[in-house]
Amino acid sequence: MSTGAIVGLIGGLLLGGILVLVAVVRLGKGKPKARACGQCQRAMLPQWDRCMFCGWTPVARLEFILGPLAGQRHELRDEMTTMGSVAGNSIVLADPAVSRKHAAIRRADGQYELADLGSTNGVYVNGHKMPKKTLQAGDILRIGNTEAVFRRE
Repeated sequence: MSTGAIVGLIGGLLLGGILVLVAVVRLGKGKPKARACGQCQRAMLPQWDRCMFCGWTPVARLEFILGPLAGQRHELRDEMTTMGSVAGNSIVLADPAVSRKHAAIRRADGQYELADLGSTNGVYVNGHKMPKKTLQAGDILRIGNTEAVFRRE
């Protein structure tokens, strides 16, 4: 093979590689970006509810912004997290507007669902009274005089 043919072949391969790279970049625009696993640091796709490499599961949390727990965080590690004014709840809210067993957050299939447990004053999500709601990152929960932001890693 002559030197000219080799140079032409290499040039064609480089041009083809560049075109493939441009196509991949264009196809990738607008898609959610991968995030790093909190344990092994490998890339996780946004739709994964657990790392396919090490099994780590991202933990959701409540960040309290108003009320007796303002400035505190509570990780939602259990399958069921209960909130109320008496001991025995996962989160105890010392607030006269909170019922003894006010609300619960249940984790199932990678989703978190908030449910009112028959409270007197109800549960509000983003300002709307709701008996039950699948939570999204950034939702603001109000229970009595306490507000918390639902966060996901």
